Amino acid sequence: MFYILTWLYVTITVIIATYKIRENMGIKIPRDPTVEKLKLKSKAEKTQKSYDGDWLKFITYSKKRFNANPLEVDSIEDAYNLTEGYLNWLHTNQEAIELKGKSEKNNADAPSSNANKKSYKSSTIKRILASITYKYRINNFNFDRKNPQISETMAAISRNRDIKSGQKKELLKEDIIKIVNPLFNSDDITDTRDKALILIGFYSFCRRSEILAIKYEDLIFSDDGSIQVKINFSKTDQTGVGRVIDLPKKDDKYCPVKSLTEWLDVVLIKQGPLFYKINKTKSIESHKLNEKKGFLPRSLTAGGFVKILKQRATNVGIDSVNIGAHSLRIGAITQARMDNVPTHEIMKQSGHATTQMIDRYTKITDIKKNSAARKI
Repeated sequence: MFYILTWLYVTITVIIATYKIRENMGIKIPRDPTVEKLKLKSKAEKTQKSYDGDWLKFITYSKKRFNANPLEVDSIEDAYNLTEGYLNWLHTNQEAIELKGKSEKNNADAPSSNANKKSYKSSTIKRILASITYKYRINNFNFDRKNPQISETMAAISRNRDIKSGQKKELLKEDIIKIVNPLFNSDDITDTRDKALILIGFYSFCRRSEILAIKYEDLIFSDDGSIQVKINFSKTDQTGVGRVIDLPKKDDKYCPVKSLTEWLDVVLIKQGPLFYKINKTKSIESHKLNEKKGFLPRSLTAGGFVKILKQRATNVGIDSVNIGAHSLRIGAITQARMDNVPTHEIMKQSGHATTQMIDRYTKITDIKKNSAARKI
């Protein structure tokens, strides 16, 4: 018994001594620098660029107002105070407009052409807050945007907006038919491209970024004449799980499959992006990548997509002020709701995880459809 007690005493003494030695040595485990690089890949490239731009403007504000860097504040409370003041400034101060659309390259102190525009929408300020939160957190700040100081400021901003965030006008099936009708029986390569782009944009239910990211390799040609498309990444799928959407073969001339096939036959696409820029000589624009790979076709940009849709709508007498590429997605979802397509089928095609946005898109249509005032 004596030996057992002695052994226990010695063992415990050694453990305590080891702990104290380690404590006195102040052993620290260094952070793995490669983890920070990995974290930067947790967001899509487009999202990361947006976050970087928002953060740069926040730094500019902080240095101008307080001669301080947001990451060099003394405490998390100072970070909250700084952020709260910035959000309110974006909401109320006309000077905030001068930071709109600026980057590190074009100098945040330069005069802006946006001076006469309205202040930031509440939805934009929410996105900016998401950017700030992300940057603080990856820099080891325990920043919580649900903190009352921040959440109450955002709630006040949302309530105090004179004009709510503007939703794009939906383009319903009758609008799509009207827009693409002039593009049939044309030998113009631009007409062929635009017809395919608009019909695919509508029947795919996809976001603009998803449509422009589709490559020939993502197409699945089925025996029944339809085409399935693999959507590899999306706004709500940053990890690349992906989904497959259906482009149906329809019996009328507005068939998205037929229009896409005609476009592929004209430009002989067998790999890479589906849609390209077309220059004034009616040929596909190209750019030199490098000496080894030579010239590559120049893909259609997001701005080019919007410009095409606006111009085609204007050509047939449709007011294009509130029309954007998102009008195709909203229109398809609204049309499906009007045609009593089950919500779960709409969500599968559109990639929505919840019904919230679908309900928002179709709210006005539903109000009109179920209006008691229209039934008396």
